[in-house]
Amino acid sequence: MDTGFRTGSKIRIAALTALAASALGLAIVAWAQTPPAAGAKQLETAHLTPAGNMLKPEGLESWIFLGTSLGMGYNPGSFNADHPGQFQVVLMEPNAYRHFVQTGSYAPGSMFLLNFFNSDTQKRSINQNGFTQADLTNFEIHVIDPKGSEGHAFYLFGANDKEGNPTPPGSTCVRCHVGHGAFNGTFAQFYPTLRPMIPKDALERAAQDHNIR
Repeated sequence: MDTGFRTGSKIRIAALTALAASALGLAIVAWAQTPPAAGAKQLETAHLTPAGNMLKPEGLESWIFLGTSLGMGYNPGSFNADHPGQFQVVLMEPNAYRHFVQTGSYAPGSMFLLNFFNSDTQKRSINQNGFTQADLTNFEIHVIDPKGSEGHAFYLFGANDKEGNPTPPGSTCVRCHVGHGAFNGTFAQFYPTLRPMIPKDALERAAQDHNIR
């Protein structure tokens, strides 16, 4: 074989190898310098058992506070100061909350926590007239589930449960949230943490919505 041909081939191969290495190096640098997308932090999402129950997430006490209510009910009636009802405290998974703040939308898999506490009516310590939260009685977790048949899923837990049971398809929870929630199936009209970020027209419509039947 012609030695000149062999020498030329070696030079071409070396040049191509150097070019490929240079291109790979530039690609790695470009990837490393690319800023993370908004909401890139990993959301904690629901973990289900084979039976379809939801495992209680870890660290619920560190979720983001959205709002609370006392004695809120679905039926007309006057407030009874002797029996004010329960405190309902709503929180949101932290990375799901950050995604909402950055984008104005809920990420798929976003989770909301609703805790129910009895109201302590006894005069304890310095409290003489108001109400404080007593013990947790139960809680539920609302999952934004675009891939589900209804777009939302609800799981019900007792105070000490490690697994939550799903509500059945077509449950009143889903119908009520979708029909009356101000923003994407959530009652954001009641959450002062989210309310400033909800479109005003959505809040105005929700303010006129008094008939939940």
